[in-house]
Order: sequence, then structure tokens, then C-alpha cells
Amino acid sequence: MKKDFSKSLIILGGGVHQLPYVKYCKSNNIKVIVLDKNSNAICKEIADIFIALPISNSNSSDIIESLKPINHNNPFSGVLSPGVELAVLASRIANYFNLKSINLRAAEAATNKILRLRLLKDNNIPIPEFEVVKSIEDANMEIPFVIKKEEGSGSRGVSVIRSKKDLISNMRKYPLDKDKSYLIEKYHEGYEVSIEAFIYNKKYYYYCFSIRDIEILENGEVIEYGSLSEPKLPQDQRKKICNIFEDGCNALGITEGPAKGDILYTKDGPKIIEIAARSAPLAPLIAKKVYGIDMVQVLIKWSLGEEIKSILQSPIPFNDANSICHMILGHTKGILLKIENIEEIQKLDCVINFTKLQEFVTPMTLEEPNNVNRLMYIVTIASNSDVAYKYAKNALSKIKLIYQ
Repeated sequence: MKKDFSKSLIILGGGVHQLPYVKYCKSNNIKVIVLDKNSNAICKEIADIFIALPISNSNSSDIIESLKPINHNNPFSGVLSPGVELAVLASRIANYFNLKSINLRAAEAATNKILRLRLLKDNNIPIPEFEVVKSIEDANMEIPFVIKKEEGSGSRGVSVIRSKKDLISNMRKYPLDKDKSYLIEKYHEGYEVSIEAFIYNKKYYYYCFSIRDIEILENGEVIEYGSLSEPKLPQDQRKKICNIFEDGCNALGITEGPAKGDILYTKDGPKIIEIAARSAPLAPLIAKKVYGIDMVQVLIKWSLGEEIKSILQSPIPFNDANSICHMILGHTKGILLKIENIEEIQKLDCVINFTKLQEFVTPMTLEEPNNVNRLMYIVTIASNSDVAYKYAKNALSKIKLIYQ
């Protein structure tokens, strides 16, 4: 017997970070159409319709064509791109099917790193000094500097050049290409803050404010190990970070919906590194436990065009919230035969989130750690950041990776 759904939602991405959104839809009589390039994505089994198709901001025409027959039978109610850099694609889908989304211009400005910095500079928003080049060899800026590809998230396509050796080792990564440009930024010392908010009726509802744990490797590659929320951060610094973030969102035209940013706090004050018109993979999934706001529900209802004022209550103030530590499990290069004690750490009271980033089908051939081949991460919660960090460190130490 055919099921009658109240509404239908397109979700871009079918991985572990989209799973809670799909589960919410299934529990609330919302038909869910999931698109993912991985034909074996974890959301495939529970989605009402699953489409295995390369999804990117550049192939919107093919994706819209694949969606047309589905819309004909059961018109779409919304589209959402949670935790993935697909705001442009979501906006184009929304425009075609007359759905709610941020406007295309804002999506493009918040996705293309070069366009973003130019707009921020034009609006006198503090950013690192920058230049645009066709290859790394064209860089005029003195070492040290940061080089970035035009699009990408999570430190992908980013290198920090601190020496001539780094410059030479990255020439193949950033070669001359008539169809590509690269962003060169002056390197500044400081700490980097990840910040995230939902914008509604000109108000910012913050549900993420954490310091990123990043290491620069010998070849200039940037690798992330997680993040740590820090309520002890001075109020004046936090206010400056929020102010520059909100000014940046306005400059890019992000006036409603999810927005996330990476802000570098330097000796000269905060500078915007990134602003994106989307949610991060993790922050909305733990917002209810940490800040008392159910961001999965908010994001879904907003994308469906439903009323959200009643559920978008002000989050717990950052100073009053518990601290959390997001920590990624490290590994070494080799053939992994077995992973032990996963169940044990999931039972710990301090662990509020455990996420496998890939399927554990052993034996597994592991390369040196990078930002796309990590195994898992956990999130711990405590009354202060020192304890949250200690909990995470102790929990992950219980995981035993058995190599050949």
C-alpha cells in the first residue's frame, strides 16, 4: 500500500553526518530523497529514494534532470545540504523547483574562496592580505604564506608554505592550469575559532564556538585533530569574533539560514578565514545536548518552509554551557587487522557522540593520516575544557589498533 507523506525533502549527501537528518524525516512522515556519489552510502537503506550520482556544485543540470520524474509524482517540499559544501547546488535545485534556500549569489560568494575574500575586502572586513595566482610559482607574497584551491572545505586543498622546500614540494599540487586560480594568503600566527549560527529574523542563534586543533606537517599539509570549546575565552575576544562573523555574513548576503565561519584571532585582532552558507558536519548533531537547541529539527523545518520560531529558542549562553572536546583517532600507515574496545568507549557517560568515518572492513590498508582517511572521532562533555580534553584523550587511548 502506498504511503501518504506529509512532505518530501531532498538531502544532499548520504553519509554518517546526514544520517540523523534522514532518521528525523523517517520518524516524522517526511519522504526523504537522498543523493550521494557512493552507491553504498549508509543512508541508502533507510532513504525512501536513493540516487547514486556524483554530486557537486558544478553538475546541477544532471542532478536536476534526475530529480524531475520524482517531483512529477510527489512534488518536493524542500532541499537541504547538511554538513557538505553544496550550498550552490542546493540553491540551484531550490530555484528550479521553487523551494526555500539561500539565494544563489550568497551561496556562490560563500563557496568560492576568491570571490568571498574579494567581497569581504570590498566591505572592509578584516581578512589576511591576499593575492590570486595561476600557479604556486606565480606567488609574489613572501614566505610564509598559505595557498588554497578556489573551493573545498575542512582544510582540503590548503597548504602552508613556510620554506623553499615546502614551495618545491607543492608545485605538483598547485600547477599552472588555465581553468584554475589559487588563493595566496599571508600567514598569521594565532588561534583559529570555528563558529556557527542559525540566522533568523536578523538574529544569530549561536550553537558552536570552538578552538580548532590543527597541525602543519613538514610538507605544508594541514591536518586536523578536532576542536575544543573554551568558555574561559575572554568575553571581549568572543564579542569581537561574533561581530566580525556577522559583518562578514552580511557582506556576503547570508541573511537567513545556517552559517559557519573560521576566524583567526591574531595579535591584531580577528580575521576571517572562511564563511560558508551551510552547517558543519558535527555541530548541529550535538547542539541539543550542549546548548539545548535541536538544530537537526530546526534545519529540516526551515528547509521545508515551516514555522520555526517556537523551536528556535535562544541557546544556552556560551559561558553557562558545558565544555566539549571533539577528538579524532590517530592511526599509522600499515595494514590494520583489528580494532578493539570500540563498544567500551561508547558506554562512557562523558562520550556524547561516537562516529565512524569509514566502514571497518579488515584487513584495511591505511596510508599516512590526512583529512579524508581518518577512522573515527568522539565528542566528550565536561564542566570545563581541561576535563573534557582529558576525557577524550583517555577514551581514545582505550581503542587498540592491531596491525600486521
